[in-house]
Amino acid sequence: MLKQLITIAGMVVLAGCSAAVPQGEAAAVAQRFASAAPAEACGLLAPETLAQLERRSGEGCAAALAGLDLAGGGAVHQVEVAGESAQVKLAGQVVFLARFPQGWLVTAAGCHKPDPDPAEPYECEVEP
Repeated sequence: MLKQLITIAGMVVLAGCSAAVPQGEAAAVAQRFASAAPAEACGLLAPETLAQLERRSGEGCAAALAGLDLAGGGAVHQVEVAGESAQVKLAGQVVFLARFPQGWLVTAAGCHKPDPDPAEPYECEVEP
């Protein structure tokens, strides 16, 4: 019985730790994107987001990002992970991410809510 309780307790502890890992990884990628030079930030974009950014701007990714009003890095205020998606609220913007085989990638950035109503969508500088 004691052995079963120890095993169950260990599983609970591991489950709690595994939830923190995706949040930490998503937050790290969001901060890296927000503080990176445009060329480096391009490597953190999800494929569809990268393609849309270049299509809309008519420029390469680095030039397109350099022309946008993206807030710099900043402290992480909140991280929410739901399955393969994450939302990271930084000091100056909200960044959305998705988990790909290579890790977390940015799907939208430079996001702000013009209206505090939760039903209103975010407006983003970079989006798919």
